[in-house]
Amino acid sequence: MQQKPQRAILVNVIPHFYDREQAMGEFDELTRLIETYGGMVILKIIQRRGRPSAKTFVGEGKAQEIATMVRDLKADVVVINGFLKANQSNHLINIIPCEVLDRFEMILKIFEKHAASPEAKLQLQIAQYKYEFPKLFGKGAILSQQAAGVGVATSAASGGRRAARGPGEKILEVKRRHLKQNIQTMEKKLLQFRQMRELQRQRRQRQNFFTAALVGYTNSGKSSLLKALTKKDVLIEDKLFSTLDTRLGHLYMDGRKIVVADTIGFIQNLPPLLFSSFLATLEEVKEADLVLHVKDASDPKVFEKINVVEDVLAQLKCDTKPRLYVFNKIDLCRPDDIVIFEQTFQEFSPIFVSALQRENLDSLLNALKTPALKSLTY
Repeated sequence: MQQKPQRAILVNVIPHFYDREQAMGEFDELTRLIETYGGMVILKIIQRRGRPSAKTFVGEGKAQEIATMVRDLKADVVVINGFLKANQSNHLINIIPCEVLDRFEMILKIFEKHAASPEAKLQLQIAQYKYEFPKLFGKGAILSQQAAGVGVATSAASGGRRAARGPGEKILEVKRRHLKQNIQTMEKKLLQFRQMRELQRQRRQRQNFFTAALVGYTNSGKSSLLKALTKKDVLIEDKLFSTLDTRLGHLYMDGRKIVVADTIGFIQNLPPLLFSSFLATLEEVKEADLVLHVKDASDPKVFEKINVVEDVLAQLKCDTKPRLYVFNKIDLCRPDDIVIFEQTFQEFSPIFVSALQRENLDSLLNALKTPALKSLTY
């Protein structure tokens, strides 16, 4: 039986100087996140503020208004396009009669849905625990009760008087320590995965393999391109974050083996906790000989998304690596757009393909040949 999609209300808090078109545009990616998770958007709410409310993010009046809309529209979840602090989350949960998520939690739920390998699941769990840790500081009196706290007891030895058991330890402190220990244990396991990856990379280097890493905004078609180039059997979905693990395919050219690595897609305002947790996955990019920056040529926000990916590459200290710009999905864009891309990104030797239609793949394969690669030095 197919699960009924969750009915979602989206909320965006914006500065006063934003125009409505700009404000509504920020809902586009959040809407895709909801759809990827399996929900449907029933209402979009814009709240103009100089800055988010320290108590409720949206302001108490707006929070009450959202609560009324939740009841009237029978919404299942409210998603805030921002990152809530512990006290903001707690106050909103007390006002709004349904699940309240921020952008981080929404992405986290999608990651949880798509994580398949033990490494991806471990990275996800670390991110979840690190996100939950600060929220323990905002919990109420229940967690503040003492696990062994000052108690009262009577005994014959005390002559029937009340005797204190000692200060004990608060449940809140026990939970914090337990969570911290779990994080440390999982990070040690993750380090083992990273060391294993490093050994695999060293083996490929000894065997003189050439590695090309596919990077790009989520849903740009990296997995489709991996399949088209290497015939690797991978799941292709028109969803955000369908790839959470590094997937390797290979092909032979000029007597040399070329390894093609597909990596997790980037996204605007990727929460720092998720970025650090999935750094092990992105290490394949750091060690690659060549970076193939894949873009959706049909995306109206392609220039904005190119900048997001370049910013992430800079954070990884990979912005000086040899790289090619690969514009995918050319079957969906206008010829005039291709001319603009050619002129704008000439220094990155742009190549225009359609991975699904297998169009112009020869141009990309020729660029991957050894003589052509030698000229790619920046």
